[in-house]
Amino acid sequence: MFGQIKWKLGLLLAAVMITGIFMAGCASDDGWVFATDHEYSVRPDGYPGLAELYGFEFDDVVIMDLGITYAALRDGEVPLAMGFATDGRIAAFDLVNLVDDMQFHPVYNCSPNVLASTLDDYPEIEGILNQVVPLLDAETMQSLNATVDIDEKEPADVARDFLLEHGLIGETPPAADKGPVGVGSKEFTEQLLLGQMAVMLLEDNGFNVVDNTGLGGTALAREALENGEIDIYWEYTGTAWMAHLGHEEPLTDPAECYQKVKEEDLANGIVWLDYTEFDNTYTIMMRRADAEELGIVTISDLADAINEGVPAP
Repeated sequence: MFGQIKWKLGLLLAAVMITGIFMAGCASDDGWVFATDHEYSVRPDGYPGLAELYGFEFDDVVIMDLGITYAALRDGEVPLAMGFATDGRIAAFDLVNLVDDMQFHPVYNCSPNVLASTLDDYPEIEGILNQVVPLLDAETMQSLNATVDIDEKEPADVARDFLLEHGLIGETPPAADKGPVGVGSKEFTEQLLLGQMAVMLLEDNGFNVVDNTGLGGTALAREALENGEIDIYWEYTGTAWMAHLGHEEPLTDPAECYQKVKEEDLANGIVWLDYTEFDNTYTIMMRRADAEELGIVTISDLADAINEGVPAP
């Protein structure tokens, strides 16, 4: 509940701030203005590295809450925005992901990360959480995300319905006789869904769960796990490889990336459970009509248009 309140407050504050942001960042009708959250604007596997590899710069970078970037692009406030490949709003808003033809973005398959000490105490957690992983392919995750972001359902309700549909939980969890175990998540829709799935699966197996979903960005969630403030959260392989483990060269093979982060993170007392089929990599989005009009299919096409002085749509 606390995580959901923080999530809603974050979106409300972003909505209040957005008018001022657009006035400051979108003054030029012809400027290639890029809407992104703060994290992507500074990450080595985000905009700085992307611009260096492809050899271009946007005229302006507007920082906003991630939940706002899709609507800002749809409504013509900006010509470009960052997003995530499994977000249900991409199809719903008639947006298009530009092809990452130079394969800059790493793979971002997702896995429950659990403190090794917690698994020592409760080894059954591995089997409990792993049972949902094979069900989470790209189409399923896009649909779940859209149910929250487009149909305006609560993440907890969507997670519960999904788990009930697949027979992974009962209508009423049993009395808790194990724990407590803390479950965290980042603050965007997909993470809230995955976090709630973990909460409900553990509660259904008799755990007293402390719900700390909606903690914030990647750094906050990882720090909470390392400090033992939470025991579990879902992380992405590419994020761990570059942001947590400090590697500079991205990995594009899902199995290789998973195996390497799993092996390295053991030294940090963190165990990676099974990983999902879906790859929620970063994406650069345009409105479909604009991309088709300008003939932009790939990020290289975008770089050429910017460097050649083509006016932004």
